[in-house]
Amino acid sequence: RASARRGRTRRRGREREGDSFDLAPGGRARAAAGPCFGTPTAGMALPEVGGPFFWSFVCYSTALHVFEEYLEVRQLRKNRETEVPTELVGTVEPQKFLDSQLYQKDKRLFGFVRDTISFIFDKLQLFIITPAAWAFAIRVCGPEHEYKATLLWLFVLQWVEKPVNIPLSLYSNFVVEQRHGFNKMTVRLFITDMIQSELLTYVFGGLLIPLLIWIVRYFGERFYLYLWAVCQVLMLAMMWIYPNVIQPIFNKFEVLKDEELRVKIEALASEVSFPLTKLFQIDGSKRSSHSNAYFFGFWKYKRIVLYDTLLHLKHDDILAILCHELGHWKFGHTLFNLIISSVHIFVLFFLYGTVMYSGDTSKAMVRQFGYGDSDAVMVSLMVFMMLYSPTEQTITLLMTLLSRTFEFQADSFAAKMGRGEALCSGLFQIHEENKGDLNPDSWYSWYHFSHPPLVERLRALKAPEKDAGGKKKD
Repeated sequence: RASARRGRTRRRGREREGDSFDLAPGGRARAAAGPCFGTPTAGMALPEVGGPFFWSFVCYSTALHVFEEYLEVRQLRKNRETEVPTELVGTVEPQKFLDSQLYQKDKRLFGFVRDTISFIFDKLQLFIITPAAWAFAIRVCGPEHEYKATLLWLFVLQWVEKPVNIPLSLYSNFVVEQRHGFNKMTVRLFITDMIQSELLTYVFGGLLIPLLIWIVRYFGERFYLYLWAVCQVLMLAMMWIYPNVIQPIFNKFEVLKDEELRVKIEALASEVSFPLTKLFQIDGSKRSSHSNAYFFGFWKYKRIVLYDTLLHLKHDDILAILCHELGHWKFGHTLFNLIISSVHIFVLFFLYGTVMYSGDTSKAMVRQFGYGDSDAVMVSLMVFMMLYSPTEQTITLLMTLLSRTFEFQADSFAAKMGRGEALCSGLFQIHEENKGDLNPDSWYSWYHFSHPPLVERLRALKAPEKDAGGKKKD
């Protein structure tokens, strides 16, 4: 929750303070000499915010929102076109193309509403709600109880967002997705998922947030070394916990029922020396008709999972898609991403430590965001992450570009394994059934797409065939 938000991301976190105060001219609450974790505003007075750090973040986040909405407008124009793109003529049926365009347009129009509401609510949280929630937590728990105050603060913020997030999520699932035949979720399942997700958040948050605070307090200025080490252990643990403990709460895992397909997948894994130990199918269709496949596991204990929404494809197409996934493993993409993530987390904590122990600068940053003299760990971490967000945004964009490169490499692996034509067929069918964007704007796809547009992938897969054909003519 300390993460600063990009224009359309939805999670937030914020803060507030202690107990003695007086009123400054104009009715603003002014901190008197307060306790360690902050001094609260009086009664219903608004938190006092402002200063170069604060307004720099407001300007940046507003500019980012405007830019991302401009990209949405560009993409909306493309989604309103009715002519099949030249490279897809003869490949995609005109009606299927129009269906895809309509789905993408409906999502985009709803996105404008969602983004506008989220932007306004974010600013309301930034200026008032989050620091006021921190003040409330400090008044309830006492300024000397940082652990309790932080957990209460995050709990309050979690529920403050519900009146906004729940209606938007309901409309997305039961109107937009259902209108286009994708939503399979019932209202009961929606509520069950929400309750289970909340409980998991409380369990993991209740364990990890106090641990983070303790590490920062106990190890002093070199806390970033220990916090980084703990994060590495947690990352590896979650790679096992999520597919083995968390996801089975939401989905039913079964051994792949198609015996013929199972034998073919095992043969493919053996062909590329992939250490496959188990092969599952899960009931993705209970929530959506969108399809997916992935693998997980450590070292020589790998498992492949297929969504049941994928199993209607031809076996050759499924094998080609899995061959693409195995290409990620063969090229070491998962390990490479883990290394990048590890370095990123280390640099992040190191910079946070540098800022946190910068004396007057750190205090000024926290004060300008409305938290008075608070030195609570999660308060300072949240403020740091917001100010760090321009750098984080740049890193995110670079990772998106890297992801597209990895996708091309995985496609090339499948092609070299003699499955290029089947992969083209499988990708096209999945894209068509999922009503994926068949007419992306170049700027929009460059900024947002972690996978290359379908047209680019098909072109790259067919390029070796064209080259071979040209050599034969020569």
